[in-house]
Amino acid sequence: MQLTAAYRTMLRIRILEEKIIDCANRNLVVGFVHPYTGQEAIAAGVLAARRPDEWVVSFYRCHGHAVAAGLPLDGIVREVLGREGGVCGGKGGSMHLADRGRRFLGASSIVGSQLSVAAGVAMAERGTGRATVVFCGDGALGAGVSYETLTISATLGLPLLLVCEDNGWQDQTRSELVRHRTPAQLVDGLGLDHVEVDGNDVAAVHRAAETLLTRCRRERRPQVLVARTYLRHYHAQVGGARPPEYRPAEEVAYWRARDPLDIAAAAADVPDPWLAEARAEIEREVDQVFAAALAAPPPDVATAATNVTAAPLPAAVPAVTAVAR
Repeated sequence: MQLTAAYRTMLRIRILEEKIIDCANRNLVVGFVHPYTGQEAIAAGVLAARRPDEWVVSFYRCHGHAVAAGLPLDGIVREVLGREGGVCGGKGGSMHLADRGRRFLGASSIVGSQLSVAAGVAMAERGTGRATVVFCGDGALGAGVSYETLTISATLGLPLLLVCEDNGWQDQTRSELVRHRTPAQLVDGLGLDHVEVDGNDVAAVHRAAETLLTRCRRERRPQVLVARTYLRHYHAQVGGARPPEYRPAEEVAYWRARDPLDIAAAAADVPDPWLAEARAEIEREVDQVFAAALAAPPPDVATAATNVTAAPLPAAVPAVTAVAR
């Protein structure tokens, strides 16, 4: 992995997310937005180790994963804003990005549900030499479906890499108040191979992901990467509404001083002019994408029932006949 390329991916995610938050605050986004700011090194590091023919499954905090997986910015933005030309036709919105052509199977807004989807993909991929990558927050390890899925994956020997993005909070509740073990301890109890890593260090994330993906492909058994990180913004944004800061000021200050972009820039040892030029270039790109998306119309209501099932919908729904009793 080239650190300068990783930095650009992270910067693209950061600038995109800040622009989306701005749009959400101006009521230009329908529903909730779950920012990825502060966690960029995880998406960039993991997906730089993933092969383009390997599937990725995400969750509601999916914009960063989509960018790192190679989805087009204009398709992402149009989808988030509910406009024609979105990757899902503008009908899925912020929490449901998907692009089969780029092996990004989709994001789910139901906590933990993406693990079972990813396990099904990994089952279909057995024998191909390909792994499947699935992301989750640490809160997903409180869902029963997560443990059922991981147990089945271990029993069947599925080539599944679970990336747990542990930011220490579950909405406005500190994670340690609702669980008695760390994510690493929880998966260790299931007998799963796992590695813990500094989730704000993109190089460390990438090295760990390469190792675990190699094991998945070669040994065909699930692996877990636990990446410790922190959100720069609140758990979720909706309209202009936001809660008062519920996290301790010293905690926020500590993590802001460990910004993954700053860590990557220092490791890449690039001059300030290069950083400024990269930011200006990506800001121009993002501004152009948003301008075009905001000028685009919403999806045609006639498409509301398309893309709902794999098979075409019947031309007419059979009438229901009442049965006399």
